[in-house]
Amino acid sequence: MSQEPPGSWSAGWAPENASGAPYGQSGAGSGQPSAQSPGQPYGQSFAQPPGPAFPPSGQAGAGSAYPGYPPPVQGVPVSDAQGDYGPRGLSDDRVWALLAYLSPIVVSFIGPLVIYLVKMNESRYVRFHAAQSLNLMITSVIYSVGIVIVSIVLAVATHGIGLLAFFVLYLLLGALVLVYLILAAIAANRGELYRIPGWLCLSIVH
Repeated sequence: MSQEPPGSWSAGWAPENASGAPYGQSGAGSGQPSAQSPGQPYGQSFAQPPGPAFPPSGQAGAGSAYPGYPPPVQGVPVSDAQGDYGPRGLSDDRVWALLAYLSPIVVSFIGPLVIYLVKMNESRYVRFHAAQSLNLMITSVIYSVGIVIVSIVLAVATHGIGLLAFFVLYLLLGALVLVYLILAAIAANRGELYRIPGWLCLSIVH
């Protein structure tokens, strides 16, 4: 009885794969063909790779196990120490807050009103100072009307001497408004939330 050559097939010998194990007997996760089902040729029964074939909804992106899929768009919250609505720096806000207090010296309430309307939804810091400057201007107008009425009554009662009260009270009001505008402007430039006294700055605009 002749011995079969090493390269022939026999009942007790089967060719080995790259891992050294006979075909059909590789371990799980090796990537080699697994045991064959009856009637199924070699090369059509491989171990299924771990994980789903397609990424579940909401799990694709950077850091996931699904290369080639675009990363999800993530929201970027932007805020600073003063709670800004938009991506703005505090140094830029200080300039607008400073202008909100200095512009009334030239254009009265128009300056803070424009700044308030333009920046109210961008920066809470600018909105606070612009609203306060605008409230100061509105309050000063109310006081000015009151001074005019009081001065007229005094002028009628004193045969014109009461007109002096108009100039004194009006100059006093203007000096107070100017002083608090400067104080608030300095504080705003430092990044502080300076509050003007309520009796001189009624809370009308927020």
